[in-house]
Amino acid sequence: MPMFADPVHDEFSTWILGFAPYGGGDVGEVAQLATQVAPGDDDSFLEAFSGFADRLVDEAAAAAAAGHRHTARSCELRAAAYYGVAYHVLFGAPVDPRLLDAFHRQSDAFARHMALLDVPGEQLSIPYEGTHLPAWFVRNPRRPHDRLPTILVGGGWDSTMVENHLGMGVAALERDYHVLLHDGPGQGKLLFEEGLPLRHDWEAVVTPVVDAALAIDVVDPAGIVYQPWSLGGFMAPRVAAHEHRLAAVIADPGQMDMGAKLAGPFRLLGLSEEAAARLPELDDEFAAGATEFIAADRTLHWSIIQRGFWANGAADLQAFVKEMWRWKLEPEELAAITCPMLVLSADNDRASGDTQQLFDALPEPKRHLHFTTAEGAGMHCEMLNRSAANRRILDWLDDTLAARR
Repeated sequence: MPMFADPVHDEFSTWILGFAPYGGGDVGEVAQLATQVAPGDDDSFLEAFSGFADRLVDEAAAAAAAGHRHTARSCELRAAAYYGVAYHVLFGAPVDPRLLDAFHRQSDAFARHMALLDVPGEQLSIPYEGTHLPAWFVRNPRRPHDRLPTILVGGGWDSTMVENHLGMGVAALERDYHVLLHDGPGQGKLLFEEGLPLRHDWEAVVTPVVDAALAIDVVDPAGIVYQPWSLGGFMAPRVAAHEHRLAAVIADPGQMDMGAKLAGPFRLLGLSEEAAARLPELDDEFAAGATEFIAADRTLHWSIIQRGFWANGAADLQAFVKEMWRWKLEPEELAAITCPMLVLSADNDRASGDTQQLFDALPEPKRHLHFTTAEGAGMHCEMLNRSAANRRILDWLDDTLAARR
């Protein structure tokens, strides 16, 4: 059900549709914005989505002034989602000042939303290697003072705390969980403002988050869960292998070897078996031709050159491939996992191509949930049916934690 002729614009618009059950937008809004965007024109996309977010912020201010707290917080959350979609088309180095402006507006709207919750969210700054990880602790609205299991909600390649909250956090708060949202290097503020790239040893990011969670009196130390998504489907088992204070970990979609996923497409571009055996080394001639092909494809240009090079700290395709070759889970790491793991995949999610391989290599206890096109959840991270994904994820988590207790 594409609304935009441009594939990148259409992909980002699905975020709003996926967030609709959780207050992140609605179908009619996206359909109307689509009429304002010229095909392939990132400037008009940015203006349409950020302009709509600006109007939601104005509506929130008017509602707050009139004493309509619920409307105000709803509009602020919605605005934060639209700002995020707006600036994603500007990904890449050097940082576009319009991206920073929209990100700051998103952050401010989200902070106002958190302040307007019945139990206001608590902004955290978690020490991390000479800087701080931005984070929010959100108490369960029905049991704010009870010690409860807590889900550490993380992101992947290009989402921030706002998108992660809409995709996972809001649903968790509808059950008996507290939520701790956090970004890391290569995500949000640490990428946009500090230039810190992603890292394959993601346990170095999550361990300080676990430390911070354990310092909060209402966090059940025996019930800390890690749940990222997208590229987080690699990060999750990596973290589980090295951080043993977690009660459960969710990988959506489960991923085992990020570098190996590049070999197949490179072969289609003419990489010989002999050259493939030398990966991650790429000769200059092939790298130049592959880069030209990627740059000419709208979707590949965004995902690899704009996002991948930038978020992974790579100057060119050769550096990007070498970096992604480090993103591989070894058998001894997987064997070290001691907590229950839930691994997800979906029919048309290219990122879940090695999910079964990961699942087979994991020790017990484990479970694999597969989502299908027939149930409207066959896309990456089940984005157009997040409610179905969250129901099944949280049912598994409820049962898993109850069994451990």
